[in-house]
Amino acid sequence: MNIFVIGNIFNTSGVYTHIKNVTEELVKLGHAVTLYTPSFLVDPSRKKVLDELKGVEIHPLVYSYLENGVTTQIRTFRYFINSHTVYFNWGDLGPDKKILDELPSKVNIVYDMHEDPITLRLSYHIAKKLGKPLVKLLHDEPFRNSFGRGYRHFLGLKGWVYDTMMYFFYKFDKWAFLRAMRDGVLRGIASVSPSAFYYSGLDRVSEKYEVKTKVYKPGNAFNRDILFKYRKTRNKSDFAVFYARLVPQKGLYELPKIARELNTKLVVCGKLYNESDKRFLEVEGIEYKGYLPYDELYRTVADAKVLIYPSHQDGFSLVVLDTLALGTTVVTYDIPAIRFVYGGLKPVKIVREYDVKGMAAVANKVMEMNEQEYENEHNDEKVRQFLDLHSKWENVAKETEVFLSSFVK
Repeated sequence: MNIFVIGNIFNTSGVYTHIKNVTEELVKLGHAVTLYTPSFLVDPSRKKVLDELKGVEIHPLVYSYLENGVTTQIRTFRYFINSHTVYFNWGDLGPDKKILDELPSKVNIVYDMHEDPITLRLSYHIAKKLGKPLVKLLHDEPFRNSFGRGYRHFLGLKGWVYDTMMYFFYKFDKWAFLRAMRDGVLRGIASVSPSAFYYSGLDRVSEKYEVKTKVYKPGNAFNRDILFKYRKTRNKSDFAVFYARLVPQKGLYELPKIARELNTKLVVCGKLYNESDKRFLEVEGIEYKGYLPYDELYRTVADAKVLIYPSHQDGFSLVVLDTLALGTTVVTYDIPAIRFVYGGLKPVKIVREYDVKGMAAVANKVMEMNEQEYENEHNDEKVRQFLDLHSKWENVAKETEVFLSSFVK
C-alpha cells in the first residue's frame, strides 16, 4: 500500500511514540508511507525528530514550514477555539491548502492518526481530492456524550466553565465526524483501546453510515529490548514514583494529598507546563526530580516498588504499560482506559476515581508485600502473555495493516 499519513510527529506525548513506531514498522512490512504534519502542529524546537524517522518519507511542505518559521499553535486559546469549531469553517484550510496541489501521485489510502476534528477537516479534503478512502485513528475520544470531561471535579469553578464549554464544543465536534461519514469520505475509524468508543459512541453512530470500526489489539507497545534491560521485580527500594505530563488531568493536584497518606516518599518525574503548579510539588513527602533522561527515568521507575497514577484522562496509558514492563506495580484510578486495557492484571491495582486516601492505602499495602509475593504477581501467566503481546510495535503495525488493507481494492 501507498499510505498518506496525517500525523503530528512533533507531539511530546504517547501519540508521537505510536506514530513513529507504527509508521516505521509499516515501512518494514513493505508499505510506502508519506507523512504530513499540518502547519499548525509544526514545532521547530523538536525538528530533530524528523531525522529519527526511519524509512518514512516526510512531505517537503513540512520542511518548508520549518524554514519559514511556522510554529505550533497548540496550547493557545485561538487554537482551542478553532479546533472545536471546524464544522462551521469546513473549507478553511489556511496555509495547509497548499497540500491539495502537492499530493503524491500514488496513494491508496489516507490515514489520519489523530482523533481531532481539526485534522479530520484537513484529511477529509485530502482524501476527497485524491478520491481515496479516509481512515481515522483515535487515541482519546474525539468527543463525549456527557457534560464536559469531568474537569469540574479537580479544577473547581474553572473546571465548571471548561466543562460547560466542552458540552457545546463536543456537539460541534460530533457534527464534523457526522459530515465526514455522511459524505462517504470517512470510511473507517480505529482506536487504540475501547475507551474512545465507550465515551463517544462512534462505533454505534458509524453503523448508520456503514463506516467500519476496529479496536487494535494491541493498540500500543513498548520496546522490549530497551525496557527489559532495566526490569526489576526483586530488591526494590522503599519509595513510590509518579511520572507523566505534570498537568491536572494526570492527577497533579492530587499528588500532595496522596503523599500525605503514604508511608514512604513519593518521587515525581516529569515536565511542568505551568510554573505556578510547582507549589503542588514543593510539599513534605514529595521529591521532585524534574524531567529525566530516559535511562535515568527507567532506572528510577524500575527501582520503585509502586507507581502512583491518579490520571483522569487516558486512551491507552503508555506510562502504565512501560511501568509493568519495568517490573513495578501500579495503583491507578478506575477509568475506562485503564479498566479496558489493564483490568484483571494482578500488578495493576485499581481504585475509585478521586479516592486519594484509597489510592494511598493500596499503595501502602503494596509497599508491605514481601519479595516473593510481589514477584509472583509480576510473573503471573496472564501478565506474561499481556507483556508478550505488547512487546513489539510490529504487532500494532500488523493490526493497522489488516484494517487499512480492507479499504484498498
